[in-house]
Amino acid sequence: MSDASVPKDRRFPIGLTIATLIALAILCGLGVWQIKRLAWKEDLLARIEVLKTAPAQPLAAVLARADKGEDVAWTRASVDCAPAGAETLPLVYGVRDGDIVWRATAPCRTAAAGYGVILLDLGVVKALTGQPTPAPVTLAAPARAVGVLMAPKSLGGDRQATVQRFAAERPAPYILMVETATPVPPGVTPAPLPAEISNRHLEYALTWFGLAVTLLIIYAAMLWRKMRS
Repeated sequence: MSDASVPKDRRFPIGLTIATLIALAILCGLGVWQIKRLAWKEDLLARIEVLKTAPAQPLAAVLARADKGEDVAWTRASVDCAPAGAETLPLVYGVRDGDIVWRATAPCRTAAAGYGVILLDLGVVKALTGQPTPAPVTLAAPARAVGVLMAPKSLGGDRQATVQRFAAERPAPYILMVETATPVPPGVTPAPLPAEISNRHLEYALTWFGLAVTLLIIYAAMLWRKMRS
């Protein structure tokens, strides 16, 4: 029997099938992506748990491992900074405990594994909490800092642009989120770790896969009705 002799309402719905397959591929792709995010988040949470009791390592040794290809993000490190004058760098916008906060940064000059400077995230400027357009803050790097190394791309704000200000000094590829500083920067509260890290990726993955199954059921029901009518 040719297609021309088959009533239109009983022909195989090619357009609907293609649209369903495309939507199904998107939903399954989102589900797989969330599974990958789940593995990444579990590794991150495990690193943070180890970090709670890990001693600080010299920055030079840690960056030397990074140069060999090791991922040293979320490693506690210590660094001694050469004396330098105060500098005005862009504040970094953030949200903490529901409030707008502004984080201060300062360059730490140090000869660590061949790098000339590493950017320090000193913490939250308390006086600027809640302000939408704060005035610039000028701060000097402390003589010594202990903190957690983070990759600029994993942090909020355009930190990479700030790092590039010191391109001539070969800046380190990580930012040190300061936990303790000597001397303590005036008016700044260290806040190296996120206030809360949620892990709902399994829930999101099940949602996407559930939508994919629902789509298949709806498609099968529509196809059954169409071919049966």
